[in-house]
Amino acid sequence: MKNIISVLILILLISLLSSCEKQDSSAKINLLIDKYIEAWNTGNSALFKDVVDSSFDLRKLPDFKPLKGIKHLEEYLANTRAVLPDFFLKETKRTFLGDTAVVASWTFTATFKGENNLPPTGSKIDIPGFSIIFFNGNKLTGEWIVFSDLTWVKQLGYTITPPAIK
Repeated sequence: MKNIISVLILILLISLLSSCEKQDSSAKINLLIDKYIEAWNTGNSALFKDVVDSSFDLRKLPDFKPLKGIKHLEEYLANTRAVLPDFFLKETKRTFLGDTAVVASWTFTATFKGENNLPPTGSKIDIPGFSIIFFNGNKLTGEWIVFSDLTWVKQLGYTITPPAIK
């Protein structure tokens, strides 16, 4: 009987210790993601240095072609803030996918003031979306950004014209 109780206590201790380790790991990743979001909301790409791996893999609409390296991430941030100077990302939910990825649901708000593929309209936009953020150890290693292009262009004031039926 003593052996059974000892084994049960040992199993309980191991499970408690392993759950604490997982919480510590997710707490570290949460801090990295918070700092990453702060970089986006302030435009301060220097914040990436401590949280992003140098080989960061960014994938975004419309083609999800990989943009590798922290330089591409910094350029994307600068270009985004040039077009949307008051860009603000509000995270609505964060879900861990095992030990290597997090899904962050968010909404970003901004005013479309800069020139990119479309002329600036001055329109206020409020776009929901989500990111899959990958990590390894103490660094974020990549992000896949997903949102609706249709929502984006409609909020800019564009309309969709259906093709003529023959």
